[in-house]
Amino acid sequence: MKINNKILVLAYLDGFANSKRVAEIKRYLEGKGYVITVLDTVHFGKISSLGLWRYFYYFIQIILKIKNLILNKRFYYYDIILNMKIRAFLLLKIISKKDFNCIICENIMDSYLFINKLNATKILDCPSPIADELYYTDNLSYSSYLKFNIFLNRIYYNTDYLAFHWNLYTNYVRKNSYNGENIIEINWGCNPKEENLRARYNKNPKIIYLGYLGGKWVNLPLLSQLSRVYEIDVYGGPAPDKKWGLNFKGYAPSTDIIKNYQFGLITITKDELRKMSFSSKHLEYLSYGLPVLTPDWRKDPLLEDVSIYYNENNFLDVIKKYSHKKNWQEMSDKCYNQAKKWVWSETLKPLGDILNFL
Repeated sequence: MKINNKILVLAYLDGFANSKRVAEIKRYLEGKGYVITVLDTVHFGKISSLGLWRYFYYFIQIILKIKNLILNKRFYYYDIILNMKIRAFLLLKIISKKDFNCIICENIMDSYLFINKLNATKILDCPSPIADELYYTDNLSYSSYLKFNIFLNRIYYNTDYLAFHWNLYTNYVRKNSYNGENIIEINWGCNPKEENLRARYNKNPKIIYLGYLGGKWVNLPLLSQLSRVYEIDVYGGPAPDKKWGLNFKGYAPSTDIIKNYQFGLITITKDELRKMSFSSKHLEYLSYGLPVLTPDWRKDPLLEDVSIYYNENNFLDVIKKYSHKKNWQEMSDKCYNQAKKWVWSETLKPLGDILNFL
């Protein structure tokens, strides 16, 4: 048993990719003898250890909701800052009663906690650059975006180690907002499936879209357009508006449903962030040896060899090309072999190396 072995993970357990990463971090570190406490902060006001302070948090949220009803989300920037500061204030009350050697923050909304001097190593593991997420989804004006980046940079600077979920995000942040020496790389991973769960060739290929459907970046108009020219089974949530005409099948009973398809689909918007972004479903598809259709406006050197690039105009031509058995099988084998190199135990090694020195 390690001496410095108590780790707190501040988690955003949304039932999608963020939950998956936390589960894999927990499994990986517990396998190395660490004692992991996961604090789910999605429903912050329901954290029992806050005691009566929960009502203070609820009161603030009610005030903000009333403000947004009246002002229609004007001054949203100030809502975020206030929320982050209140959460940090309340989290301090929780961790002051504990003796953690390391705190891993997976929820950017909790990251203002790291402004404080803590008796624990601080690791901020961000899903994506949040300021850009909000700006490109029209939740921040450009001036608010710049101010929010300054606010975030202060958090980044006061963090012992800063990581993002994929190297493209890391590069994007280095180029556009923060290039500190505390940046490390902890990429996404996957769990390659057994041979009997691999996707198989079918001369009449089926396409699956599996994932979150609620964000503007998902590009439902594109998914709708593609669905009109080729049938696509759509799994995930929340349920999309019927106006998109999608073949929506709800939540998949298991990711193993992927093995019944011949192509996995990714759709994204064309803004600057998404051109440099990452979809965790890409690696999930790869883990089944499923060839991945991804928009050609996102170029990723790490994923280039295991991506089938398409656009709105050549979608059917691309499917036709890779519907030939030889082409499909070659790509499937590439995907499956690459997945074996990106197992979680490998991609999380940088995290393990950091903790070994504590």
